[in-house]
Amino acid sequence: MTLDFAPIAVDRVDDYNRAIYRGFHNAVTDERDIEMRRERWVEGRWWAATDHDEIVATVRTLSLITTMPGGAPLTSCGLTAVGTLASHRRRGLMAGMLRASLAQGREMGEPLATLIAAEWPIYGRFGFGVAAEHASYELDARATWTTLGAGTVGFVTPAAFRAAAPAIYERHCARSASEINRDEWVWDRIVDGFPSDTMKDFHLICRDDAGTAVGYARYTIEDKWTDGRRPEGVVTIGELIADTPAYEAALWRFACELDWVVSVKAADRSISERLPWWLADGRYLCQTMRADFVWARPLDVPACLTARTYVAPLDVVIDVVDPLGLAGGRFRLVTDGFPGGPDGASTGVDSATCTPTTASADITVPVATLGATLFGGGQLATLAAAGLADEHRAGALGRLAAATTSPTPPWSATWF
Repeated sequence: MTLDFAPIAVDRVDDYNRAIYRGFHNAVTDERDIEMRRERWVEGRWWAATDHDEIVATVRTLSLITTMPGGAPLTSCGLTAVGTLASHRRRGLMAGMLRASLAQGREMGEPLATLIAAEWPIYGRFGFGVAAEHASYELDARATWTTLGAGTVGFVTPAAFRAAAPAIYERHCARSASEINRDEWVWDRIVDGFPSDTMKDFHLICRDDAGTAVGYARYTIEDKWTDGRRPEGVVTIGELIADTPAYEAALWRFACELDWVVSVKAADRSISERLPWWLADGRYLCQTMRADFVWARPLDVPACLTARTYVAPLDVVIDVVDPLGLAGGRFRLVTDGFPGGPDGASTGVDSATCTPTTASADITVPVATLGATLFGGGQLATLAAAGLADEHRAGALGRLAAATTSPTPPWSATWF
């Protein structure tokens, strides 16, 4: 039996979305949600495999803007809605569509591919590496705070939140490697949700002394009581973003001091959270989960490596091995990092060049290993120790690892 795959036409969008729901184990779909998702269709970028006209596997790509270390935006091919019906697994459908969509992204001038993996084992063989992690936390609301934070926090309507939050997020995005842009549709869903949603958010804005919006948070609350009528409410933070740590602390503290609340939970946070250092006892905050989040895969090595900053000078020849033949080759990366921080530390690099070369390689890396280092997460030395990078010139790997590791771990709060 021959199963075909190709981008779908607009008249198959609803069938496509129903197939995604089934592929992700949703037996019943809300047709109101299907109608809302129809707006996301982009010609040529919704790939489907069909069997007798039934959609049995899906891959969708998005043209995203991803923040690189140093704040530069880089166009990326975001893969999402990757799923195959249980009846059609192990037939090569997904592999074929992934290869085709990655090749399409490169042809469209997108030098980077990114995704959020449901399962770890799938994407390494397509050249993706874990480039950013995220974490979940639970805060005991009885914690004693050692900082007041700054600004004034108050409730706002969804409309007021929708008006103020995107600008705050854009500032966060510009300083957070691995973060992505959000379009109007995404913001509408963040604020209004889907028709099938059963819980709605409370919305907070933090303002400075001049009344400017400098932070936001949204949360839900589970109203719980013991049999002895003692409150045990649980706040779940949907998102909390602010321009400065002081404004961020004010938002956290507001959520922690709500009446009847004993616990505050938050997911999709940075693995390097400041919150415990604002408490008299940091053990009142527990990191309940830490896992891979954004996976990255270069489609154009020179474009990826010149889009980011480095924290030390570097001159290295990297041999990139790509089993799909999309981004492999030998490249010379030259940076001229410069000292300039108040303590003499490097503040970045004012230029970086990366060009094909025939010179002998100093380091050989699989393309997935290179992807794992793109956002400055500092994994190169660990990957090399695990056998996922080879050094041919003594010290080259250590210098590359040092130059590509950012002081702040990458953090993305955005699913796609």
